[in-house]
Amino acid sequence: MRNFLGRILGFESPLLQLETRVAVLMQQEITHQALLAVRDAQVREAQSFVREREATLRERESVVRERETTIELLKAFPANTDTGTWQGITPIAQNMDLEATILAVLPQLDGWCTPRKALWLAGLIQNNSIRRIGEIGVYGGRSLIPMALAARGVAGASVYAIEPWDNSVAVEHATNAGNDQWWREVDLGMIKQKFITAVLSYGLSEIVKIIELPSNHARITFTAATKFDLLHIDGSHAEPQALADVMDWLPLVAPGGIIVLDDIGWKSVAKARDYLRTQCTVIEEVEEEDKCSYGAYRTLGIEQTAHTAAPQHEMA
Repeated sequence: MRNFLGRILGFESPLLQLETRVAVLMQQEITHQALLAVRDAQVREAQSFVREREATLRERESVVRERETTIELLKAFPANTDTGTWQGITPIAQNMDLEATILAVLPQLDGWCTPRKALWLAGLIQNNSIRRIGEIGVYGGRSLIPMALAARGVAGASVYAIEPWDNSVAVEHATNAGNDQWWREVDLGMIKQKFITAVLSYGLSEIVKIIELPSNHARITFTAATKFDLLHIDGSHAEPQALADVMDWLPLVAPGGIIVLDDIGWKSVAKARDYLRTQCTVIEEVEEEDKCSYGAYRTLGIEQTAHTAAPQHEMA
């Protein structure tokens, strides 16, 4: 009755005003608490992201320190005094031409790159003004070393060797039982040391830059401002990883640059190959007699870049 009379007479009682004010404050408190909860969630998410980044940085710092230690050890013991070699690596003569040099070093390196493919890669570099080169899946350097030799005389050239040398990473995605078992057992630490020895012995330490990380972790170390003139993808041949490498790294190849994909004849690499065919111009696809296969694809200009969805295939 009091409140009713107050409204009729044009005034409200102090008690009603107080109740109204309390209700408004309570609503504001509820709103502020909701906002604080959202902010707290955002802060926790940001803190989690920072911790992950810090862990990644610590991992990279550890990798760099390990690699620097390895290089120093290799420099301290550069060769076997009896044979002139260390870990099977013999320094090459300086007076040989590029083709002879590549053919001389290939037998000393671990891997599966054929002489024909090694010379083909070197030709792509020499004939296309290539300066910035990347390779995903280095293993023993049998394809990277020939590319580095071809780029060695180019001013400002750099060759990025992206390889974790980690058995668990190699079998993270299944291919087939025999292949996966082999990758579980191979001594990748020894393969890495021999590769570093080759880089030092062949005088390539100034241009070869080792990134000892899985491809998906290495990807975030590059920005859109830094583009490769040639990128060789020879990492995991498991279907999801091969396609992910192509899709993730293709944007980092310069317009008009070249992306090379290994083993395009594998069923598990078919999606990755077909994706490149939709996004690039085919330069050449090669199948050697021993079923070794690879292809080179030229990226489109910025104004021509396609945006086609990844092709769909049945799993091999």
